[in-house]
Parts: sequence; structure tokens; C-alpha cells
Amino acid sequence: MDSSPRFSTCLSWKRIVCSFFLPFILSGLAPSRKYKEYLISGEVRPQLPQYRFNWSHLTPLELKNRSMGLQTESIAGSNPYFTLGGHKFLIFGGSIHYFRVPRAYWRDRLLKLKACGFNTVTTYVPWNLHEPQRGKFDFSGNLDLEAFVLMAAEIGLWVILRPGPYICSEIDLGGLPSWLLQDPNLRLRTTDNGFVEAVNQYFDHLMARVVPLQYHQGGPIIAVQVENEYGSFNKDKDYMPYLQKALLKRGIVELLLTSDSEKEVQRGSIKGVLATLNMNAFQENAIKSLHKMQEPSEITGLSSNASQATSSCLY
Repeated sequence: MDSSPRFSTCLSWKRIVCSFFLPFILSGLAPSRKYKEYLISGEVRPQLPQYRFNWSHLTPLELKNRSMGLQTESIAGSNPYFTLGGHKFLIFGGSIHYFRVPRAYWRDRLLKLKACGFNTVTTYVPWNLHEPQRGKFDFSGNLDLEAFVLMAAEIGLWVILRPGPYICSEIDLGGLPSWLLQDPNLRLRTTDNGFVEAVNQYFDHLMARVVPLQYHQGGPIIAVQVENEYGSFNKDKDYMPYLQKALLKRGIVELLLTSDSEKEVQRGSIKGVLATLNMNAFQENAIKSLHKMQEPSEITGLSSNASQATSSCLY
């Protein structure tokens, strides 16, 4: 039988070093002596830095007053910021695609997202999976969007929904159902009659499920994205405004937004909808350009300084 030690000498030294330095590290994280004196004396403790916020009351189960959804505000001497329920709010969002994760693992993944410090989960909605055949819809099992959204709310996460109809998401045909290709004359992602007829039928089924899950209805959905990166396609100037109206017509009342790359954001934006950027890394020049191209007063449901808050939106 192999009698070699179970742990290497290197690993043992690492443990010794960590054990030695841990008290010093923890002491640096502990409250300062001056702060302890405030606690003992009962005096009013010093103000925390302004960048610290307590969002424990801004969760789907705790926030009962739903009269004010996601919007922005600004005060003199301060950059514009998002608010939720009238409270200052910063979106920390991460993506979990329910249709790519076995339903049995949904809770585990959402809990891990929450444990990482996120307060929002974003997800696409794949049209091709929900309507695999024309007129036959499936929202069961691993495609139960409503169950996923409600589970997110139960765990304490807000939801930003990205329903497409085109979602990209590295999925075949960007999530558009393949049966659309049976018509060789149909023009995808345009106001072509054949395409918008199919979109309307799909949205009728999808939005009937989404509307009750909105923030103003007591649900966790605080924003809805219109299509996805249309600026890179840009084949029909009427297409994005058409989708915007299609969502509003079916009862979507939360903040609407678009999402595009830096070079295509202007071509993919819609008047009255918050434009956001897709970036692999923060680029200050890109944010400045975004601020200049937006028309803040036209953003639906937002204050006149809405454009300056888009840098806080995690897209």
C-alpha cells in the first residue's frame, strides 16, 4: 500500500502561512477602535460613505409599494442614478438562461448568483423552443418561464427579460423558429407581413404569461429588452418601433431598453426607449458617446437625465 503523505509539503506550508496571517487579515476587516467607541458610548455613529447602500428592503418579497418602477433621478452635484420604488438602486445583473439549465438545478444556480452579490438575473426567451411548430406552444417542464421567474423572486432577485423575438444567444437562427424558412420570400427581422404575423401570434401567447410577472403587478420583472442587437442587422427602420408598440399594446409597462455594440447603438436604438451598450470591458469614450446620442426627454418613464445612468446598466 502506498504510504506517501496525503498532502504535499507545499500545501502544508500554504496552510501554515494562511493560519499565521489570518488574524492580521481579519483584524483589518474588523471595525476600527474609534467606531467601537461610538458603539459603546451610545453616541450617534458617523455617517457611512455615500456610496454604500442598504438594498435589503429592495427585494421582490420585501418591496410592497409597487407604484414606482425602475427609473432614474438626479440631484445637483450628483450623477444620475437608477431608482426602484423611489429608492436609489444599482443594477447588479448576471445571466442564467432557464432553457439551458436543467430545471432541477434552477434553484441552485439562482442561489449561487444571489450569493455572489447580484440582485438581478437576466434571461433570454427562445422563440424556437417555445413554438417548435407553428401554432403549437410549449411552456412546460424546462421551458416553464413563469416558474423560473417566480423562483427568482422567491430567492430575492429581480428579473430583466429579453424576449426577442430574435435573441442571438449563440443559438440556431438566433432563436427564430426554423419553420419560418418554409416561406422563401419571408424576410426575417423586418415588418414583412409574414414575419410580423408570426411574431404577433407568438407575442400573444408569451406576453399573456409575462404581464402578471411585471413589477407593477407584484412580480420581479423590472425591465424588458426590445429585440437584441438590431443595430448590427438594421434592415428595416420600422421594425424596432413596431416591436416597441407590440409590447406596449400587450400590456408591458416596465422600462423598455435596447442593447447594441458601441458602433451600432445608434442604428439599433428606438425613440422613447433606453439604449444600452454591450461591452467586454468598460470603455469611457463609449459611454460618453452613448450619452450624446440619446434624447433623455424622450425616454419613456424616465427623468430628463436618464441617458447618463445607462453606464450602470450591466449590458
